[in-house]
Amino acid sequence: MTNKELLAKYLEFLTARGKSKAYYNYIRIWLSYMEENKIETITQETITQFFIKNAQYKDGTKCMFIKAGRNYYTEFLQIPKESNEWTKIKLIKVDTKIPNYLTEKDIEEAKKYLITNNSKKMTPTKIRAIIDFLYYSGARKQELLTVKRSSFNLSENSAKLYGKGGRERIICYPEKVKKEIEAYFISENEEETGGAFVLSLGKLHYIMKMLKKYLGRNIYTHLLRHSFARNLIYNKGVDINTVSKLLGHQSLTTTLLYCNPDEKTIKANYKKLVG
Repeated sequence: MTNKELLAKYLEFLTARGKSKAYYNYIRIWLSYMEENKIETITQETITQFFIKNAQYKDGTKCMFIKAGRNYYTEFLQIPKESNEWTKIKLIKVDTKIPNYLTEKDIEEAKKYLITNNSKKMTPTKIRAIIDFLYYSGARKQELLTVKRSSFNLSENSAKLYGKGGRERIICYPEKVKKEIEAYFISENEEETGGAFVLSLGKLHYIMKMLKKYLGRNIYTHLLRHSFARNLIYNKGVDINTVSKLLGHQSLTTTLLYCNPDEKTIKANYKKLVG
């Protein structure tokens, strides 16, 4: 089987298991490197030389190559872990940065801008429903694009999502978002290919691009998920275990990232408690 055929099957493998499709791109680069250099046997030296020749890769990117190599050879090709050279390489410790966050005020102002400057002709009802659902539910990009209306329980302000690995979880949203979703569902019929919000990946990227233009900083779908967690922990006082469940994290360690206060929060807390 050619590398092209293997890559196509690998993408299907990742999609079926809800794994990160970013792995596909890393493996595509790696296999292309092997092909160009006529490499048939993978050794520690082979991988080391790959990183030396690609010195532009930062530590975080190198870690992604290592994770992708572990996944591709051990999980997809079923090569025993002890025979997979990628599993013998330790992940590089990367400094964890607290993500930028969006406030509720940011979201309200950005929605107004997008509604006014909307070349895609999306209705205000649709724009509000999509942005607020992301910000107040913590849904991932793929979950937003694939959720069906049958998964919504509007009487209980909740919905059932299927996240990474097809894992099921229940998310919640406030009353005002429920009303926006309800109004949008009435205004536009659901489509099989567009899910509950009749939304393509292209239109979602357009929304993020417009928010970036208005707010003047890098905006991406996952940032709204980060902001959701941060808002619950610091502004709403929700306990971290609940936030972890709402996000669908398997490990509480992942959720702890959102407990690291930024400088503004540190000063505010100090003033409040100490004076």
